[in-house]
Amino acid sequence: MRVLHLLMLSACFVHMGLKETFAFHNTDSTNREKTIIETITKSIKKNDFLNIKINTRMAFHTKFTGVESDKATFRIDYLWLQVTGNITDCIFYKWIQHLNKSNKANSLDNMPSSIDCLGIGFNISPTLSTFIGKQYADFGGFEYDADPAQVFEFSDLGNNMTCFLVGAHIQWFCIPSQELRFQVVNGRNNSIEDTYATTPEDFKAAKLPLGYTFNWNGFFFNNHLATRCSYSIFHEGNKSNVNMLTLAASWMQKHFNMYVDATYSFEDIDRLGILSSTITTDETPFCATDCEYLSIVSRMNYRPSEKLNLFIKGMYETASIRKDGIMEKGKYRTSFGYQGGLEYFPMKENLHFFAVYHAKQVDMTNRALKMGLCGSNPQRLSIGLIYNIPVF
Repeated sequence: MRVLHLLMLSACFVHMGLKETFAFHNTDSTNREKTIIETITKSIKKNDFLNIKINTRMAFHTKFTGVESDKATFRIDYLWLQVTGNITDCIFYKWIQHLNKSNKANSLDNMPSSIDCLGIGFNISPTLSTFIGKQYADFGGFEYDADPAQVFEFSDLGNNMTCFLVGAHIQWFCIPSQELRFQVVNGRNNSIEDTYATTPEDFKAAKLPLGYTFNWNGFFFNNHLATRCSYSIFHEGNKSNVNMLTLAASWMQKHFNMYVDATYSFEDIDRLGILSSTITTDETPFCATDCEYLSIVSRMNYRPSEKLNLFIKGMYETASIRKDGIMEKGKYRTSFGYQGGLEYFPMKENLHFFAVYHAKQVDMTNRALKMGLCGSNPQRLSIGLIYNIPVF
């Protein structure tokens, strides 16, 4: 498969707001798998107005951390309905919904949390397009942009981001290998009261709680090197902003690829909530201020044969307070994540089996230990399958 074709298709998926895994996918449309409807009716699909897929990941999970409450269970981790299509050459639409998430409407945008994407896009020119509706926040990074069913275990930062927000973005391919994006979205899905368990005494919610993101994505060295850089600022309240900077790079060859994502978030109010949730109890809700989070994630894939992929992944993350205030200045939490596994592709790329081992070591610093906080060492073995079923 041509590397250039993979890279340009990846850019197309970013444009459409669809998350694709960073892997060796055979995406040649001339060799695509027939949909279920085509197979049943023995017909050939002649238009692109309606495309329906169901994406699922199911697995048997075994936890073995020595805790009595550990259980081994079968679980449907992801069940997505994806409906996309082109209304005309210039207008397209997208609807992606988690079928195993709550349908309760959010208090700010009045959208169910189960809907990840829902909106209309416009191809203004061959190099310029826009999308309006609920969409992925453009925080950037290869782990963040991957199909979540194929990530297996996100970083702490990735697990705590609000990824799907209502707004609009514009995308411009200034040259074929360079893409610029600008996005404006709601700063959150719910009200301040629903988002934070409590807020600081002097906090006043913003009347215009919007988030702004600028992205630059590029390809270099005969398309072997890809980069993704983004900066976001979200206005939460008076003198309370959340800033996030992501720098990411990937390298792709025929049998090997890898990526490195580095994200730094500095927050006047604890939007990620990692530090706040560590201290919060049922009786005493807590909201940290002046937080900073660092996350470095890397994954390497090696494909010795067409049907087998081996991978390893590492994560390093810290959580700190930037200045003395409600909490003492300094680092409170460090986590190391490890992941390794194999994937077997028996036929088409959209069906494969996997076996993955996950482990994480969460260490608390002395100042955190003095507050009664303690670390953890969760571990898990997962065996299952991922199937992106082409329905229509």
